[in-house]
Amino acid sequence: MPNLKWFSGGKERRDEALIIIGDLLATLDNNVKINPLRQLLQSYYEELKNSGTSTPYILSRLNVDLSTVLVENAIHPTREQSAKLKELRALQNIRIL
Repeated sequence: MPNLKWFSGGKERRDEALIIIGDLLATLDNNVKINPLRQLLQSYYEELKNSGTSTPYILSRLNVDLSTVLVENAIHPTREQSAKLKELRALQNIRIL
């Protein structure tokens, strides 16, 4: 996320989210316990790729759903995955002046 400014628009945030989600999906192993996280990320990847819905709205829902899936399924991401999840969550931060 180093090239993304706080004032970036929805398209830039959407493109960055697609990259981060793709990276996350590539790092997930085939553990059955992680399937809910994989399915959630794939679902939001497709929605970001194909939907005309507002990017901040999608990212907001994604953040809530991510927290729910991680807690309910007791999923503990690796350090690298945690860093990517943090980047993904940070995309929602928009400053209003």
